[in-house]
Amino acid sequence: MKFKDAAIRAAQLGFDLKVSGAMAFYSWPSRGRLRSYLADEASIEASEEFIANYFSTLAIRSGAAKVHIIAHSMGNRGLIRTVDRIAANAAALSGKPFDQIVIAAADVDRDVFERLSAAYQQIANRTTMYVCAKDKAVEASRWLHSYDRAGLTPPVVVVPGVDTVSASNLDLTRLGHGYIGEAKELLADMYDLFRDGKPPSKRFRLAKETAPSGVYWKFLR
Repeated sequence: MKFKDAAIRAAQLGFDLKVSGAMAFYSWPSRGRLRSYLADEASIEASEEFIANYFSTLAIRSGAAKVHIIAHSMGNRGLIRTVDRIAANAAALSGKPFDQIVIAAADVDRDVFERLSAAYQQIANRTTMYVCAKDKAVEASRWLHSYDRAGLTPPVVVVPGVDTVSASNLDLTRLGHGYIGEAKELLADMYDLFRDGKPPSKRFRLAKETAPSGVYWKFLR
């Protein structure tokens, strides 16, 4: 996603989620083109330190009562590899520096996600991962890497400390990759999540499901 597109999506999310404070965004130097995918992989890796510094500074200096993070697609690679660094840099705060972390359409190797995901519990009160079986962009990444991605089902990835919610039964765009900002049911669920911080069992739009990896949730239709 290019800078302009990221700015527009951030503004749209801020409006739809009724954010009462500042809506900020970090746009790493993506070329925003399919043929530049490999270059983007190198770019997100090189951006990890800057992503960590950005979020640590935001948590420490913003003065906000609550700070939430929404990470989309390949941006989750930059986030998951820096959560330990974020936790260390934000140690000046008492308690956890972030309230809610939302992971959407995560183009992250499944094993990498399972190995590093425990760190989310150190820096956030709750972490929610939205996954989908109809995300053609993340499906293409699975084909390219010949390995499962955390944000694509099946299989459903369930790890301790992260609530997995499937968006597979929602009405999505043809590409199915931008559901974080386009599916009204998901936006409503995020709004409730940011407002109340309730677990999936207390959010009325979700139903409990079971996968070999554990319990996850899906949207009611």
